[in-house]
Amino acid sequence: MIGLKYCGGCNPFIDRTALVQKIEKLLPQGFKLSTDKPMIPWEKGILICGCPVACANRPEVKTLARQWVLISGPMIDFEKVPEEKMAEVVAGKIQL
Repeated sequence: MIGLKYCGGCNPFIDRTALVQKIEKLLPQGFKLSTDKPMIPWEKGILICGCPVACANRPEVKTLARQWVLISGPMIDFEKVPEEKMAEVVAGKIQL
C-alpha cells in the first residue's frame, strides 16, 4: 500500500489528479495507492503539493509514512522535473 496525500490545491502549478492517474498506470501489479489514513505508517507515501510552497509537507503528515516522495509543483524531492516526466520519476522512486 502506497499512501497518497494531497495539499489543499489553492495554487496548483500542475494537474495533480492527472499526475496521480499517470503514476497509477506506471506502477506494477500489486502496488495500490490509498488516501485512507493508515492504522500503521505506510511504507511509502506520495505527497502531492500543487506548488513549490508544499504547505502539506508538515510534521504531522510526515508521520503517516516511513518514506515520502515529495511533489511540490514542478519539483520532485526538491529537483525540477519536466511535467511530462514526473509520473515516470515518481513511479521509479516508489519501486526502489
